[in-house]
Amino acid sequence: MNEISKLAHEMRLVNQVKAKSTFSLVPYTSEYQKEYKHMYNACYHEMREALHIKPYDFIQDDSFFDNGMDSVYLLIKDGILMGSVALKENEIDDLIVAPEYQGRGLGREIFLWALEHISLEPIILHVADWNQRAIRLYKSCGFEITNTFEI
Repeated sequence: MNEISKLAHEMRLVNQVKAKSTFSLVPYTSEYQKEYKHMYNACYHEMREALHIKPYDFIQDDSFFDNGMDSVYLLIKDGILMGSVALKENEIDDLIVAPEYQGRGLGREIFLWALEHISLEPIILHVADWNQRAIRLYKSCGFEITNTFEI
């Protein structure tokens, strides 16, 4: 059995792609709190369990929503929460797509939207080495790994 990499990478935008998102995201509202909690935990559970990071479901209670949600934007189609991203100064964070909608290009569209709406440079993000699919997406959008560290 292969040892799971417990590394994470800082990535920095070095060559922005010209593509633009066709989506519109909206600021987080508490109307979607229950759905957001479920989506967030579902998206990170497998990675946290594989890397032995407890709790496996990060959002344990509603206190998670007390701070920082003003930087979160939601992808909602026909009243359904499909994904989200947080824009924190010059960092793109917590880009997630609900598991039932993954593999349809929504992550790329959300990421392109984030690149259009983040205001400070240099634009950075952090990603676990475990998430190779995300790393490929970020590289395809002009990001390079600039630092690697242990989780």
